[in-house]
Amino acid sequence: MATNCDFSRSSLIAEQYQREMEMITIALQEESLEEREERLNLVACAWSLTAVCFHRMHVEAGDTPVYVPVAFAHQ
Repeated sequence: MATNCDFSRSSLIAEQYQREMEMITIALQEESLEEREERLNLVACAWSLTAVCFHRMHVEAGDTPVYVPVAFAHQ
């Protein structure tokens, strides 16, 4: 059973989330095409490095690696 405390905490979390999403939206709207390209390139590089690390961890642990094809959306 939910209490008033649960509802107020949920409301505060929702408000905080909304404020943070508004800040992100404004920052993305102000971002130049060059900045967007740079950010997407950093994400692509980070994803590649993360995938290599997880693959290496599985191999070292003796697990059978599972390969999942991943496509990058580029806007």
